[in-house]
Amino acid sequence: MVALKDNRLDEGLARIFGIATDQAGVQLEAIRSKAAANLAAYGKLIAEMFDKQSVPVPPPVHLQWWPEGSRIQVVGSHPDRERIEVLLNGDGEMVEEFKELELLHEIVRNTELAGEGTTQGQHFNIGITSTGPLAFYTE
Repeated sequence: MVALKDNRLDEGLARIFGIATDQAGVQLEAIRSKAAANLAAYGKLIAEMFDKQSVPVPPPVHLQWWPEGSRIQVVGSHPDRERIEVLLNGDGEMVEEFKELELLHEIVRNTELAGEGTTQGQHFNIGITSTGPLAFYTE
């Protein structure tokens, strides 16, 4: 999917991210850093939202994109599951940022697995915990 040469990504990705291309190419680490920074910012927005709405964490909140309804879903049995889904899906910025995070993490993951495996059938997830957000994949 994405060409990786000496930890550099192809010029197409440089255009997507608005990074000036040069002989060094786009570093995978730059995209990894952007993904981490965006995840931290997303976690902060969710923490603020949850605090205002008195949504408890713990228990952790497991978020995943629900393709059938094109929205964020809460996976598992969090006591405020329905309210969390309404809050997140009612905020266009939160939905958009979730999809951007998914894209960034999939670029990194697919690049790292290039030629060694596949992400087919795996789903991007965000966990919201009392210590902060984390991104992970499930099958």
